Amino acid sequence: MAWWVIPAMVASTAVTVMGIQQQKKNMKANRAWQNYENELNFHYEKQKRLTDETKRLSEVRARTGASGTAMFTGSSLLVANADIEEFETDMWYLEKGLWAKTQAQDAALAGEIANANFAIGQSLFNTAASTGKYKTDMDNAAKYGSN
Repeated sequence: MAWWVIPAMVASTAVTVMGIQQQKKNMKANRAWQNYENELNFHYEKQKRLTDETKRLSEVRARTGASGTAMFTGSSLLVANADIEEFETDMWYLEKGLWAKTQAQDAALAGEIANANFAIGQSLFNTAASTGKYKTDMDNAAKYGSN
């Protein structure tokens, strides 16, 4: 029996496990960067919508003032209130979209990590089985001879 075969199998498995552990670290780091990018995109989009809404409301106030009607009373108050409520609803959905995207990406990461953990277990079990088979084959060869 070659003394170096089983240690070589164990060393190979150790390298495989270390590689998978590094892949898991990379997956988590990549996910953190995706979170950061999502947050930046959310804040950019929110600021853009706030700016657009401010411009739109300013135009509405200017047109209302130019028309000579009393601003923010009666029906103009109802219209302004409806506009604000609609904008707030849009902002709420924008924020919930960020939350949903984050949750979906977190679930995908959890699946990738579970898959990596399965690969580690599979590698360990395969090595254990291979070393056991190698040892049994060598014991049988010593006992019965080999052809």
